[in-house]
Amino acid sequence: MPTDSETGSMKRFALILLAIGLLGGCASNDDSPNELVNADVAELYGEAASAMERGDWETATRDLESLQAQYPFGIYATQAQLDIIYVYYRAGDVASTVAAAERFRRINPRHRAVPYSWYMQGLALEEKNEDPVKRLVGVDNTLRDPVPRRQAFDAYATLVEDYPDSEYVDRARERLDILFADGARFQLSVARFYADREAWVAAAGRAITVINEFPDTPSVEPAMDLLALAYRNLGLDELADGVIAEKESLPSRGGDGIPEMPGIYEGEEIEVPPAPSADDAPGRDAPEPPSNVL
Repeated sequence: MPTDSETGSMKRFALILLAIGLLGGCASNDDSPNELVNADVAELYGEAASAMERGDWETATRDLESLQAQYPFGIYATQAQLDIIYVYYRAGDVASTVAAAERFRRINPRHRAVPYSWYMQGLALEEKNEDPVKRLVGVDNTLRDPVPRRQAFDAYATLVEDYPDSEYVDRARERLDILFADGARFQLSVARFYADREAWVAAAGRAITVINEFPDTPSVEPAMDLLALAYRNLGLDELADGVIAEKESLPSRGGDGIPEMPGIYEGEEIEVPPAPSADDAPGRDAPEPPSNVL
């Protein structure tokens, strides 16, 4: 019969054998979990990509959000962070588009697709005031809240200034020019709003804003006409004559650089009744996200 000492030695030996067996089992299956994870994430991303191809933004959103939650690291996660910016935009979710673009830059500050995230953020902010029904009946949405357009201007300007070699620079410059003209139209609408109510001092102030801060836009000439009208109604005929004389020598913005952000945008929240009719704004050009996986 074994002694207590022998019994203790046998137990310790059995425990050692058990530990060795467990360690060996873990080592033999070391690659299996990674292989399974890679297969699962690839399948989930494939499902999201298929949903994007057929324009099923709801399914694509669900799959991409699920992928990021379950597999937050790796190339598939990075691509999902990028793709979901586009998916949110196509689904018409402006707030989520902007949040996703900002999150992508925060996580991947040096990624080659950062310029794309700025461009998509600008597009989304531009469309914040879009209303297809109002556009159909001739309501000019650019004459509504200018704050999102100012934020879009900032996004495009950042892209042009910080990433001058990006493939999105030319598109961003086009949007900057359009936003600059939109800002002028908004301020001209405010001036007319005051003029209709015979608030001539306020109307003159807004007309001067258009002339000084939005030069070389189509709104300058009607702003000068309105300014002359305001001066005449204020009994300032000499000033009115001077404005009319200056119409033939309108100031030019000059150069092909970025127009400076008009100061009138800052903190601007007034909403003015829209003009009776307006041309449709140029269509939005939303490029698909660059591929980081394929």
